[in-house]
Amino acid sequence: MTMETNVIYCGDCLNKLRDIPNESVDLIYIDPPFSSNRNYVAFWQEQEARHFEDRFENVRAYIDYMIPRVEELYRVLKQTGSFYYHCDWHASHYIKMILDSDKLFGYPNFQNEIIWHYTVGGKSQRRFARKHDTILFYTKGSEYTFNGKAVGVPRKTGVHSMGGKIGTDEQGRRYQDKRTKEGKYYRYYLDEGKIPEDVWLMESIQSQDKERLGYPTQKPEALLERIIKASSNEGDVVLDAFCGCGTTLVVAQREKRRWIGIDISPTACRVMAKRMESNFYMKEGKDFWVRDLPKTAEELRQYPPFEFQNWAINAIGGVPSKVKVRNGGIDGKLYPVEDIKKEKAEGLDLFGDIDRYIPIQTKRTEQVGRPDIENFEVAMKRDKRNKGIFVGFDFSRDALSEIRRAGRDEGLEIEPITVAQIVEQQMDKRLK
Repeated sequence: MTMETNVIYCGDCLNKLRDIPNESVDLIYIDPPFSSNRNYVAFWQEQEARHFEDRFENVRAYIDYMIPRVEELYRVLKQTGSFYYHCDWHASHYIKMILDSDKLFGYPNFQNEIIWHYTVGGKSQRRFARKHDTILFYTKGSEYTFNGKAVGVPRKTGVHSMGGKIGTDEQGRRYQDKRTKEGKYYRYYLDEGKIPEDVWLMESIQSQDKERLGYPTQKPEALLERIIKASSNEGDVVLDAFCGCGTTLVVAQREKRRWIGIDISPTACRVMAKRMESNFYMKEGKDFWVRDLPKTAEELRQYPPFEFQNWAINAIGGVPSKVKVRNGGIDGKLYPVEDIKKEKAEGLDLFGDIDRYIPIQTKRTEQVGRPDIENFEVAMKRDKRNKGIFVGFDFSRDALSEIRRAGRDEGLEIEPITVAQIVEQQMDKRLK
């Protein structure tokens, strides 16, 4: 079985992991979703507002969901590989019991319970503020990569208090000789900093941060950089099986690692692809690949409404509206290529500074009806547009009749596009 790297797989990681050979991955980091009794709404810049519904009714359902996936992750991890499981207070204790089992890593291969401490958020009048996540660090065997000093933190003043001789070598580097409990000495170079401890003080993503995409559980690149540098080397394979907006992949690429990303959301996969293209000028189909995006109308019928909406708009080259509910009847906008280039070059806002666009509306129902077209006409008139695009699985006779009437009587040009037409066009592109 061969393995591709620099690839993004769209689908359930349980199925996708089965295509990866045994013991072929050097480092795995996962940050799986967990029910938090609230609905997240993520506003992705120029991409989507995606509802993250509670996915699991209770802890038992979550555990039942994760066990077979962790077993597959364990299978693909090399004997010298490292595994990081990122979780919060909902499930960290349950997950540790699973990972400690003899069927998986076992307690002897548990290396650290890392506490990621941040100062923002978590305030409450009913309990102590919750201001940390837990990252469980395991290895598959006793021999593994650990480049602790590669991610060292600056030493505090007062190093003399650590004991041992301090001096300067021939290269002018200051060092300290320290004695171990076994009576051996080792030399520690002070300019290397110290290996980080198991409490990491790093701020979470804030609204003003340049790397922020609006993904509700987006992790800072600095966090993934520390993990990737510590537990892999250049050329190693890094896997994230719940990679969301792709931060793990971005850092792995920057640090010259090979990578594999998996996410069940097609929209997330397209966002990851866009980050690779914009951050590293990589070309899809040449420098990296996106696999298993939906290929048939029947597959697309199973999509949640917002996932379908984003797929349809991106598929025809549009930009989804930042607001998914109460968006005034316009789900997205199609801009001229020259305006998109101008927006990137001059830092403009497509939704604010640039007025040239064609409105897009989508409908995931079996058939677009006359009322749907009439509502779209109202939105077009309000935005002073005389051309629009409507995407649906099918259009009723009354809907098509209303489109012709609007064009004839009111000068409103509405182009009906079916999902089957988009799928066929995408297939033609793949064959070329």
